[in-house]
Amino acid sequence: MIEAGMLGRLRPGDHACVIIDDDDVRIRGLATYINAGIRADERILYFGPDPERLADELGVHDAIDRGQVVMVTAEDSYLAGGRFDPEATMDGWRTEAARARADGFRSLRAIGDMSWAAGPVAGAERLAWYEANVNRVFAERQAMAICLYDRRLFSPAELQRVTWAHPAAVDHNTGAEAEPALRFARLGDPPGIRIRGEADLSNRQALRSVLERLVDDTPAGDQPIVVDVSELRFADAATVRILLEVAVAGAPRLRVVGCSPGLRRLLVFNGADAICES
Repeated sequence: MIEAGMLGRLRPGDHACVIIDDDDVRIRGLATYINAGIRADERILYFGPDPERLADELGVHDAIDRGQVVMVTAEDSYLAGGRFDPEATMDGWRTEAARARADGFRSLRAIGDMSWAAGPVAGAERLAWYEANVNRVFAERQAMAICLYDRRLFSPAELQRVTWAHPAAVDHNTGAEAEPALRFARLGDPPGIRIRGEADLSNRQALRSVLERLVDDTPAGDQPIVVDVSELRFADAATVRILLEVAVAGAPRLRVVGCSPGLRRLLVFNGADAICES
């Protein structure tokens, strides 16, 4: 169920694609997500249509008055430059997360209503690229986000592309006890990334974007760059290929640590024994 379950349990670092097709369900889902953020002393930032009306429906005017909830339109956020600029938007999330912490909040809890992308917007053709690459920002665990996609506005192919770019997805079939399929966490010492959950077709583009840019996103130095897979419960064959490609590109700094016996066998079989550690 969208209006319960996972939306109330998301945490900093999570990035979920929420597919909706019912206005009442949308409101209940947003109420669950926003109220969880208010209780957790997080700043909630909404980018989407009709912010005044939504504030009335959710009854969050007190939170708005004290600066905990901020609501603006897509024209004042995603499209502030007159077009969609993915790189600028990604930098904006880092800025807003830092501002939230500077203002005394624990983290940033973002909501992006993506209905603007269903129209003829310059830059919208890069939306799936953005959704995959913004996971690099959320992996820093200073912010979380849900992206609302209305099934009535986007084609099945468009929804498939953006869903695969998220590590987690929620729709009317999502069970109340479900957790995000995949989670990323940036590591500091040694530098790298921790991957939790299950990696498969449903989140492959999210995984690929985070891993392919791992070396670029890691400060230069002599330390090895770690991909910690000790909490990766499942990895399909394509995930193994991505790990291999990243390992070759990042050699000699990159190490895959915490391999399960099965994952280690696959990596060794494909010639990656030098970068795989138990």
